[in-house]
Amino acid sequence: MTGKLYPWAKACTLKAGMGFLQLYEPDKLSELRHCLQTVGQIPLLLGRGSNLVGSDSTSPIPVLRLAKGADFGTILALSENCFRVGCALNLAELLSTLAARGYGGLAGLSGIPGSLGGALAMNAGANGQEISAAVEQVDGWDLQHDRPWQWRKEEGGWAYRQSPIPSGVIVLHAILRFQKIAPSTETSQIAAERKRREKATPAGASAGSVFRNPAPEQPAGRLLEQAGCKGLSAGAFSVSVQHANWIVNCSRTPGKAEDCRRLVNEMQQKVHEKFAVDLHCEWRWADEIL
Repeated sequence: MTGKLYPWAKACTLKAGMGFLQLYEPDKLSELRHCLQTVGQIPLLLGRGSNLVGSDSTSPIPVLRLAKGADFGTILALSENCFRVGCALNLAELLSTLAARGYGGLAGLSGIPGSLGGALAMNAGANGQEISAAVEQVDGWDLQHDRPWQWRKEEGGWAYRQSPIPSGVIVLHAILRFQKIAPSTETSQIAAERKRREKATPAGASAGSVFRNPAPEQPAGRLLEQAGCKGLSAGAFSVSVQHANWIVNCSRTPGKAEDCRRLVNEMQQKVHEKFAVDLHCEWRWADEIL
């Protein structure tokens, strides 16, 4: 399998990064293993790019993203309410599909962009719910040792924005348990959550919330607003005037990753100077993962 040259600005939802990557998209395990042999190094893992800032580097790097093919994009019923799901599936698409079949319980997560694999890697959460509540088992591939990796429910390891999936492991499938529910009820809840999120989401290309909340009673957005961060800008990026914990690219044109980094650093500095609080960025940065 040969990787294709692909711009970073198209690989991430914020459209950040002026360089290129070498993209490999296997749709079954044999292709994945062939990619590893071809690349000769551990590639950077990419989902839907909804919490990623690309790179300005002119030297393309190998990047691995599962394709929604016959293996990594499937939903297989294992029992009455248990499903084996391919991790290339979009999370919102998965929840809608199962809702139509009469299964749900995680409608609060239906507005989160990105793949199931990405949601598992960061234990995606919203509205008091977390994806970890539904996870029975995760099957992946250890890229460094070229061998299977597995997690089972009894092992634990989940926390706020944390999962037991180690770096260097790409998740391929997950076994998820859902509640039996009336399709119309779940579908209505999903629609309501998406409408709420759409209304609350600042206009422009974005990568979601920039920083984790330091504490439940100390939202990052409030600290950033009180520190005067709304409206700050660098290159194509600016802090939303609607929500201080969002950086937006209103022009939706490619922007430099270094501009995005400079803006994030300025936001952190302002909050630290005013409140002596260190904010931790939720995003992944391609240049830091390499």
